[in-house]
Amino acid sequence: MSQIIELARNFAHSFLNYYKSIGEITEDTLLEVIEKVSAIDIIPGQVLDKNELFEILKADLSIGKGSISMLTDDIDPWLYNFENKWELWKRYKSFLQQKDPSFPINDLDDFTNKILDKCVNPNQNGSWDRRGMVVGHVQSGKTSNYVGLINKASDAGYKIIIVIAGTISSLRRQTQERIDEGFIGRSSSAYINNRGENKIIGVGHQKVETDIYSLTSSYYKTGDEGDFNQAIANRLNIPIGKNPIVFVIKKNKSILENLIDWLSKDTNIVFKDGQPKLFDVPALIIDDEADAASVNASRDIEEIKTINRLIRTLLNVFDQNTFIGYTATPYANLFISQDFNKDQKTTVKGKDYFIGEDLFPRDFIVNIKAPSNYIGASKIFGLENPITGESNEPLDIFRSISDYDPPFFRTINKNNKDELPEYLPKSLELALKTFILTCTIRRLRGHEKKHNSMLIHVALYVKWIDRVAYLVNDKIREYKNYIIGNDTKFIEELKDIYLNDFAPTTENVLENLDYTDIRIKVHSWDEVRTELKNAVGKIDVRSVHGTRSTTNLEYHNIEEIDYGRYENGLSIIAVGGSRLARGITLEGLSISYYLRTTKMYDSLMQMGRWFGYRPGYVDLCRLFTTDTIFEWFNHITMATEEMRNDFDILTATFQKPKDFRLKVRNHHGLLTITSVAKLNWAENITVSFSGTNPQTYQLTKTENVISNNFDAFQSLFVGLGYPKEIKKHKVTDIIPRYLIYRNINIELLCEFLDKFKTETPSVKNANLSEYIKNQTEIKEWNVVLVSNTDDKVFIDWKGNTPRGERSKNEKLFTYLLNWNQEKITLGCSVRNQPKSTRHNSHYFISKNQIDDTTDRQVDLTIQNLKSNQEIKNQRKQEKKGLLLVYALDNRGTPNADFDKPIIGFSIHFPEIDNEKKTSYTATLFNGFDEEPMDDDDNPENE
Repeated sequence: MSQIIELARNFAHSFLNYYKSIGEITEDTLLEVIEKVSAIDIIPGQVLDKNELFEILKADLSIGKGSISMLTDDIDPWLYNFENKWELWKRYKSFLQQKDPSFPINDLDDFTNKILDKCVNPNQNGSWDRRGMVVGHVQSGKTSNYVGLINKASDAGYKIIIVIAGTISSLRRQTQERIDEGFIGRSSSAYINNRGENKIIGVGHQKVETDIYSLTSSYYKTGDEGDFNQAIANRLNIPIGKNPIVFVIKKNKSILENLIDWLSKDTNIVFKDGQPKLFDVPALIIDDEADAASVNASRDIEEIKTINRLIRTLLNVFDQNTFIGYTATPYANLFISQDFNKDQKTTVKGKDYFIGEDLFPRDFIVNIKAPSNYIGASKIFGLENPITGESNEPLDIFRSISDYDPPFFRTINKNNKDELPEYLPKSLELALKTFILTCTIRRLRGHEKKHNSMLIHVALYVKWIDRVAYLVNDKIREYKNYIIGNDTKFIEELKDIYLNDFAPTTENVLENLDYTDIRIKVHSWDEVRTELKNAVGKIDVRSVHGTRSTTNLEYHNIEEIDYGRYENGLSIIAVGGSRLARGITLEGLSISYYLRTTKMYDSLMQMGRWFGYRPGYVDLCRLFTTDTIFEWFNHITMATEEMRNDFDILTATFQKPKDFRLKVRNHHGLLTITSVAKLNWAENITVSFSGTNPQTYQLTKTENVISNNFDAFQSLFVGLGYPKEIKKHKVTDIIPRYLIYRNINIELLCEFLDKFKTETPSVKNANLSEYIKNQTEIKEWNVVLVSNTDDKVFIDWKGNTPRGERSKNEKLFTYLLNWNQEKITLGCSVRNQPKSTRHNSHYFISKNQIDDTTDRQVDLTIQNLKSNQEIKNQRKQEKKGLLLVYALDNRGTPNADFDKPIIGFSIHFPEIDNEKKTSYTATLFNGFDEEPMDDDDNPENE
């Protein structure tokens, strides 16, 4: 941290002490204080970087911080009464603050304390075995979290740390480097391969009393020579149980067997019941990417898959261990069986071991809620906060692509896999130009030494990856020459992209971002042009696959992506397949071009590398993909957010991990996103809608479906009859706001649902109607037809019109309902479709919500409730179910003008204590490739 920033920070905190005494500190408060500080001539001749100071102060005060919630079994706290100097944690904390003063270190301190408190106190005598799981978000900083936890665990007394770092060599090495830098303090590669060379890095620049040793390293030559090796471990001859020892290993059969075998030969081993057992050596085992390869995919508890068997055996070698799985996609882990055969054994290198219980997180599950500046599902898809009801429109970063076949086939299979592409589609050329502009604009924002990355993922075959990288490199070289040579035509193309895409997108992001990022602003084209040559000159194209020999390759730049070697920033275009899924973290990722399809939806979620933190450049990010893939990401994240909400509800009532397992098992949304076989479900599934709100956030725009649904709506109205209860906004209104029907015959409700056609995955009509018929606990069902009473409405003809320009530009679209020659005129609600999906075959409701907070409580006896949770609590108390039906103005979405409203609905189920779950046979969604692409570069096959 520079001297001027340090002094400015101190001045700012002096001002902030006053502000704290008079009210809450907000981002606006910080901006006001920064202006006061900048008026001071702190160091004559030096200019204060207000942006950096703002980010540091936000971290200092934990503004926009995340939080955690947890489910635990009966675990007694111990950390509050634990006396320790915490020397390793303190130096890691100091290291992070020096590396990035804006890092939210206070949050990390708090979170890791709470996680460590759920682990066993390593000084506790006797045998113990604890199982837990930490659920984060994709690309949300879980490595920093568990490195912090490892430091604290070692301070507390854990002697062996084992990090099982996924299935990929590059990921294992990257994790080892993070462990070296943040925990050990020296290069493990130099120490092991250069016979004790003490090459200090990271935290090692601060002296501590504790020496830490690693028996694995980041070294590689042709493969992953730094992974665990018995010969190297024997040569190092470091005694177990004295100093902390760390292993960073892959989920690999031979590696796990070698580690188990090596541990069994230790001088402290005691044979108990015929099995080697290591006593009084507290071990912390962390399973990174815990949903990948670790879960036993067999239905029979006696039939155990190799990696699952070996991890369980490894745990069982230790008499004292805590096991924690880290993942962002915990679906499979929550269905791990809690039944096991305690007598079942396995043989590893001639010795018999008990396998032990499975890896279900029986003792605790920690849910980490992302901070406000995390760019995740709610930002990209516009999800509503289920607790507060607050919502934001989706950020305009999705770009639909449909021109890729040819040269890239829609499905790459055995019949066409040898027909390699000979050119790039225009959409990929556009994505490359977009990346050049992103690198350029980041330079204008002070990021000239920051890393920039672009992901290109179009195939799983090595020879396809190789060819695409070759073509991309050729195209980038061509673009570099155009820019260096000031080619007028090409420069005009870039200008057009900037003025018609970048500038309006930045304005959209500034309007819809729910946190403050003062680096984001619209630049002039003249400013951008001045940095084009500097930006494009740094761009490098890498081919990411497992083939190390270039003999049979066209493109030879297959060097590992090592950001640490580029102090002035690396701008990389990474072309790859499976190794980009759970492999290296692409730092500064801004542009993604993504075509892969998969039926494993949790795997698809892991491919969402565009999630994460994007300080100062979220408006420059773009996701180029197909409508189908974008839709399924939308569905996945909807179900995942609902699942997290379920978690928080259970947390509030002090439930246990096994209760969450049951809750998720019956979650209707998850059936759309994961493999039944993988989760060991029986074919017959029971489903719960208790306390949920299925709604049609996706509607089909064909004339047949729109007519069908309007006919179903009219039939419902005829069956209900002329309304006895009509509510208006104002007494003078001609058009009513609500037609309310109370305690209706549920046959009418179910008949409407059964006739309605929708492709929203969480809305399965037959399941809904059957479930409704079974619920005797619900006292009454109410139906409300929602109408619009405005004279004029805003139709967003172009999409993503800024809020300040949204004047009411069209007359209200009305329609008639007829009953026994009596007519009622109602107004259509307007739900404008976001620009990113406007030309899709489906009508996506902005924010994925068709209803609003006021409508959700219209049938309750107590109203004017402020939050969704209050509404849900009241609905549970009154035991009322509600169907809200909306007629939507077809002008809110393109290509749906069939002179009829588009009907959608929202159902609110009360929470039911004694619900009768609905059973049905589960089927998997088959919307992706019927013949999935083969993968000859699958890291799990290594």
